[in-house]
Amino acid sequence: MVIEYIYKGFKISYNVTTTAHSKTTFKADGALTYLLNMPENFPPQKFHTEDNSYNGAEHEIRKLLENYIDFELKNFYDMKKETAS
Repeated sequence: MVIEYIYKGFKISYNVTTTAHSKTTFKADGALTYLLNMPENFPPQKFHTEDNSYNGAEHEIRKLLENYIDFELKNFYDMKKETAS
């Protein structure tokens, strides 16, 4: 089942499943897409993580995706401040 939600103007979607080689390892694949028109410099991204529990894999993929968004937005606005100065 794919989970989708909006976070700071990005659509986040991820899926957690068991790995093919082990039923006790869970893999999470996630992607994010910027939904707003401006700025246009956020290309779609994909992420992957694994954990020994479903909840752990879900927590890690959400953390990866949200931390990436926070980092990219901070960098974008920091650069915008520098060019405005």
